[in-house]
Amino acid sequence: MYNVFLVDDEPFIIEGLEAILEWNDYGLQIVGHANNGEEAWNYLKDHPCDIVVSDIMMPKMTGLQLIEKLKDAHPHMRYIILSGYNEFSYVREGIKLGVENYLLKPINLEEFKTTLETTVQKLDQTKARQQAELHNRDILRDNILYRWVRDQIHTEELLQRADLLGIDFVHPYYLTALIRLERHGKLAQDDQMNVLDELNWSWLDAFEEAYCVREWDGEVALVFGLSAAEEKEQVVSRLSQWKLEEESKLGEQLQITIGSTEPGYLNASKSYMHAKQVQPYHLVSMDEPWIDYEEINQYHSSRPASVRPEVEPYLKLLVDRSKDGISERLSEDLERLRETEGAEPQDVRNFIVELLIHWSEFMKDEEIKQVEDQNWFDAVYRVHSIEMLKEHVLRIAADIIDHYDEPEQRSPVVKQVLTHIEQNYREEMSLKTLAQVFHMSPVYLGQLFQKEVQSTFSDYLNKTRIRAAKQLLVETPYRMNEISEQIGYWDKSYFYKQFKKYVGISPKEYRELHQKQLSEG
Repeated sequence: MYNVFLVDDEPFIIEGLEAILEWNDYGLQIVGHANNGEEAWNYLKDHPCDIVVSDIMMPKMTGLQLIEKLKDAHPHMRYIILSGYNEFSYVREGIKLGVENYLLKPINLEEFKTTLETTVQKLDQTKARQQAELHNRDILRDNILYRWVRDQIHTEELLQRADLLGIDFVHPYYLTALIRLERHGKLAQDDQMNVLDELNWSWLDAFEEAYCVREWDGEVALVFGLSAAEEKEQVVSRLSQWKLEEESKLGEQLQITIGSTEPGYLNASKSYMHAKQVQPYHLVSMDEPWIDYEEINQYHSSRPASVRPEVEPYLKLLVDRSKDGISERLSEDLERLRETEGAEPQDVRNFIVELLIHWSEFMKDEEIKQVEDQNWFDAVYRVHSIEMLKEHVLRIAADIIDHYDEPEQRSPVVKQVLTHIEQNYREEMSLKTLAQVFHMSPVYLGQLFQKEVQSTFSDYLNKTRIRAAKQLLVETPYRMNEISEQIGYWDKSYFYKQFKKYVGISPKEYRELHQKQLSEG
C-alpha cells in the first residue's frame, strides 16, 4: 500500500479527490492533505509519502515551488499536477521537475486513473529494484564478513569493500563468539540455519560494532569490536542472558564458544580460529554455559609439559593402523604421568579427554562412521583406575581402526586408490594420472571416489598431505620449503594456503605453538 498526500487551496477539490475513486483498489491510501504549499511542505519534509497530488496556483507557495523543495528533500517521491491553467510554461516546468502528469481541471477521471496506475507500476518497479539491490548488497556483505573472519581476503580488498558497504573497523580489540544448536549435526544445515535465523539478534544493535556472520556449516559467528579488552566481560554477560532467553523459547540448547580477544580488526580471524579450536570441548562440558578459549589456554599454560603428553603422535599411529603402537605409547604416557611429581588425577583425565577430542575431530575430517562421541567421554569420568582408562581408550582405538581399515561398501579399486594415496602422496598426483594407473575414466573414478569416500579426491589428498606436514612440523627441524616439498607441494605459498585452510593457523604458528608447550615444561 502506497501513501498519497493531497494539496489544493480549494477544500471541495480535496473532498472530491477523496471520493472520486476507491483508492484501495489501486494499492493506495490517502494519509493527509494541506490547503497550500507551505502547509504541505511543513508536513511532508518530516513525513514523506509516495505520491503527492497538488494544485499549481496556491497562496504562500505554489505547487511547482513545493515540488522543487521536496525533490531535494525526498528524491523518491512522485508528483501529479492539477491545474486550471493550460499554460505551456507551467507544463514545461512540470516536465522539467519530472512530474508524472499535468492534468487540467475539471479532471478527466479515466486519465487520472491511468496516471495513478502507471505511477504505481513505476513505484513497484523501483521497490523491486531496491529490494534486489539490497539483497545483492546483503550477499556481498555476508561474503566479505565471512572471508574476513576466516582470513581469506586481502587487506586492500577488505577495506575497499568495507568502505562501499559502510563497515567501519574502529575498535582496538575484536572478539569472536560461535553459536550453534546443541543438536548440531542431527539437522540438515539448511534446517539448522532456519532455526538460528528465528532467534532474536536485535540485541546486537546495542553494541557500537557487532557483526553477525552466517556460517555455511550451520552456525553463526558473532564478531564484537571492543574499546578495551576488559569489555569482554560485558559481551559474555549479555551472551549468557540472551542464551537463556532463546533456549526457553526454542526448547533447544545453544552452544556458545568464545575465542580470544585480539588487537585490531586484522586479527579478528585469530579469535575466530581459536573459538573453532576449542569447540570440541562442548563434548565434555555439557553443563557449562559457554566454552572460553582463554580459560582453556590459561589452564594448559599453568600445567608443566611433563603432565601434558603429546597427542599428535597418536594420530599417526591411528593412520598406520597400529593397535600395538597405540597400546605401547599409551602405557608409557600413563606410567610417566603416574610417576611425575606434582601430577594430579585431573591431569590423567585431561590427557585422555584431549586425546579423544583429537581422535573425534580426526574421524570427522576423514568422515569415518563412529559411535556417539558422548559415550566416549562419559566413560572417562565413570572409571576410577588408570588400567580401566587405558582399556577404554584402546577399545576406542580398535573401533576407529576397524572402521578406518574396512570401510563399508568400498569397492576394491577405491581401496587401491586410497592405499596408493597413502604411499605416494609426496608425488605429483591427479585424478587423471590415477585413472591411467587403474585404467579408468577420470570422470568415473572421481564420481566413484566421492560416492564411496564422501570426499573429493583433491580434498582427500590435501588432508593426507597436511596430516603429514603436521607431523614433520612437530617432529623435525625442517624448514617450511623442505616440508612443502616432502609432502608433495612444490609451491611453498600454496602449502601455506592449504595448511591454513585445513588447520586454521599457519605452519609457522603451528610449530611455535608446540614448541611453546614444550618450553613451558
